[in-house]
Amino acid sequence: MKELRYGELEVFVADSSGELSTAAAEHFAAAVKAELEQRDELAVILATGNSQLGFIKAARERDDIDWSRITVLHMDEYLGMDENHSASFRRWMHDNLASHVPLKAFHGVRGDHEPIEEELERYGELLRTLDPAICVMGIGENGHLAFNDPPADFETRELIHLVTLDDAARKQQVGEGHFPSLEETPKQALSLTIHALLRPRAVLVVTPEARKAPAVERALTGPVTPDCPASILQTTPQVRLFLDDESSARLDTGQ
Repeated sequence: MKELRYGELEVFVADSSGELSTAAAEHFAAAVKAELEQRDELAVILATGNSQLGFIKAARERDDIDWSRITVLHMDEYLGMDENHSASFRRWMHDNLASHVPLKAFHGVRGDHEPIEEELERYGELLRTLDPAICVMGIGENGHLAFNDPPADFETRELIHLVTLDDAARKQQVGEGHFPSLEETPKQALSLTIHALLRPRAVLVVTPEARKAPAVERALTGPVTPDCPASILQTTPQVRLFLDDESSARLDTGQ
């Protein structure tokens, strides 16, 4: 596995998506172990979605992660989305993690709660109180982090907010098979802010697949700008970015 650096960001380039998933899960397990040596339990923020499935499977299959001491939060949910909908991120987390390992707790973002302001307050308070020590996320095709589409707000110190999704993010959801058409894809979502995602002491960014290569190139080789939300990772020494042979294809990896 190659190791690169872009600004403050440490980057690991794997030869395959499988190697990426294994390496990211190993780093996650080490971060969990280090935290649990200092405290009885911890909270983590985990991403959902197709590109995260390899990592989640690799993590849940490890025997050195004490899930019973881990509370899981996640990053986003569509406005008005029922948790039983096939595209719900709460359902994704239940189906792919919570039903496989004995979590201490899982707190889902209730996108269908009314009034939505109450849910923003509730989840923001959870984030403040639990103070997650680890975050694992990805980079979207448009360079977004969670649902912070361009131009992203780098300045807010809120922890969760209501966002309007751009067409690129919505088309990605259609392309991944979550919705049959752009017209049926939600236009708004609740999303953790950039600030919330980067607060934890350890942040892993898991980004496989060729469709992510243009966004990865912009994030690492272009200027730090809200027009490419992931570009802020260049300024974050606590972050480790994991790429595979496809997502790193536009970078100079020394080959």
